[in-house]
Amino acid sequence: MDPISKEIGETIKAHKIYNWLNEYPWLKGYIGNRSYPVWFVAENPSLRGVKRVHDRNTIASDNLQWNAHAGDWLFREALVKAGFKTGDPLDGEGWKCYITDIIKEPEIVKDRNLKKRDSSYWKNQAMKWPAVFLEEIRLGRPEVLVAVGNQTRVILEFLRKKDVSLPRIDLIQHYSYIMFRPDNKAGLGPGHVKRKRDFIASVKRIKKLYAPDL
Repeated sequence: MDPISKEIGETIKAHKIYNWLNEYPWLKGYIGNRSYPVWFVAENPSLRGVKRVHDRNTIASDNLQWNAHAGDWLFREALVKAGFKTGDPLDGEGWKCYITDIIKEPEIVKDRNLKKRDSSYWKNQAMKWPAVFLEEIRLGRPEVLVAVGNQTRVILEFLRKKDVSLPRIDLIQHYSYIMFRPDNKAGLGPGHVKRKRDFIASVKRIKKLYAPDL
């Protein structure tokens, strides 16, 4: 068994978390190649997205992760254009980066009101999972963690203050924010071409800074 999968199972048992792996065995909360120096780190899987993927697929595959909706597809497109992935954006091969969730459990987002809670709620959720996250880091030894969205950055900084040893942290906007929420300050709606172009450019910036020779 993959050591990360083992840690996920132990965390589920230790915290009496709903075991979604019985229903969604493909949902591990990570994909890609952890031997590469750049890791993209998100908060948690979206239960709505998980259900959408599950309903339309009869074959379970790790590649169903980050492959649910327009935000995921923009993210994959950006990874290919930046050189963090080869081949078709939606296939399961050619990863030159690693993508992971700090919080592996999907059920915490099924109540929309949770998004309105203060950051302490998310920090408490994240503290269930440091054993898994630390095992990932121990095995992969990343050089940089790219927080996907500011909430992820907040959680990473919180873990660091709890004496969790982490590498350098950088930040990009969340792909779901680009595709599904307006940028009121800029006056641009969801999925606006400029916002998508800027997001792709931000991923290219990460590549140039931290993995120029890939």
